[in-house]
Amino acid sequence: MSTTDSAGAPSQGAGRYCEAAVPLIAFGVTGAGLILWSAGYPVDFQYVSIGCTISSFILAYLAWIRPRKDIVALSTPIYGIVFLATPIEAGAGAVLQLLYAAGLTILLIRLKRRFSEEMSGPAPLSPDEPLGKYQRRILTEMPAVSPALARAAGRVFIRFAEGEYEESCRLASGVPELADGTAPGLVERAFAIVSFQAGRMGEKGLVPDEFSIFSAEQQHLLFSPLPDNTDKERMYNRQLENALILLYVIALGSTDKEIQAGLDGLRPFARRLGGE
Repeated sequence: MSTTDSAGAPSQGAGRYCEAAVPLIAFGVTGAGLILWSAGYPVDFQYVSIGCTISSFILAYLAWIRPRKDIVALSTPIYGIVFLATPIEAGAGAVLQLLYAAGLTILLIRLKRRFSEEMSGPAPLSPDEPLGKYQRRILTEMPAVSPALARAAGRVFIRFAEGEYEESCRLASGVPELADGTAPGLVERAFAIVSFQAGRMGEKGLVPDEFSIFSAEQQHLLFSPLPDNTDKERMYNRQLENALILLYVIALGSTDKEIQAGLDGLRPFARRLGGE
């Protein structure tokens, strides 16, 4: 059996091995060097730092495979390379490397708590807040959204919220359920709106003359009412806001643990879309 899933993420077992390797390698190699040095053997702690460097790359990998990128964890290989490239005295080197190993362990714990694949899912929306009320409306209208479609909605929303507009556009235009006609029309239109507008995020200029919109029959299911047609720019922006909010509440039904973790961290973005 492969150790990766269809999205390229490691299996749960492989991820746990990587997580365990971060402190074991960092502390283990430094500790071994310290023991040899204490026993009177000549030890160059510049090269003993290879353990911390390897652990830095493993931690960065664990951060990279999550939908939300932890910049702090991603940057640790830089410091690991600095350790490896800088001559240092034995005593000071041992202390600094032990402190660095402890720092990597703390970052690993932070990564697991804030971005963990084993999260039980995002905290439920309050039934009294606008997003919670909207979620109930959508679940009433579309109670049978497939897990695959919810996952696709989550991936598109997360990439857009993180500013990866080209990737969000690509994902929104390539949802299998849209091709086979099994997606509800409202959701299909939301993907089309995000795909179109995300693909134009890097462009400057006026609002295009023609763009994807929700139909008149779908407007009663939108989070925010659409403005008057005379305000074209506001209409254009409100279409995108409604599409993203719809994808967000649908994505909350995903069973994918990384999607759940990403949505949990991006809830403030969703609330801003809703004007909170």
